[in-house]
Amino acid sequence: MRRSARPAAGIDQRILKSGVLVDFALIRCTVADVIELALDYLDSEGGDPRAPKRVAAVIHALFLAQYPHSLPFEQFQYLYMALDACFKLVVVKEAQKLSVPHAGRVQWMCEKFDMPVPDWAKSDKATPSSLSVIRNDTVHEALFFDGPLGFSIYGGNQPAADPGNTTLQMQAMVCRLLVAVLGNPGISYVKTPVDTRQRHALELRG
Repeated sequence: MRRSARPAAGIDQRILKSGVLVDFALIRCTVADVIELALDYLDSEGGDPRAPKRVAAVIHALFLAQYPHSLPFEQFQYLYMALDACFKLVVVKEAQKLSVPHAGRVQWMCEKFDMPVPDWAKSDKATPSSLSVIRNDTVHEALFFDGPLGFSIYGGNQPAADPGNTTLQMQAMVCRLLVAVLGNPGISYVKTPVDTRQRHALELRG
């Protein structure tokens, strides 16, 4: 970990170990290509000063979620906020104003970018996504898997509970959505499933 030179150094800590923050590896492209992608995005968003701030906020929330001392509910909230910020970045570009409830936002983004929809994001009129149910309990009732905040792991504390790897999948989803938002929604990395621990190739050219 490193500390910022700023006065509130404790909130600016980051994990510096290479290869742990994202699930991709750059191939046939360089850091210069990444910078060019970011600069092109900034140029395209010249009329919306909040857009680059939202992108920075998504990345910051993604990194905060991987702070090793975060409690499970904190990690979930950081990742949910990152996903919701991605939704805002995407939905404001729609020609017509849309009102998509929390229950269907991740699924809506997946369908828009032709991405596989993970089980935790699947929603229909009769059944909201499991992700949105957890979010509602956490935000509106201060309950995380039926326990007070800080007293339950993801999935619950019961012996038969399966914590799964939903938060890891949420991290992977944020990475894919960021690449899509920054201007490359058609590349193969964006279309890869998130229900795996394998690393994927990210090729920005092509």
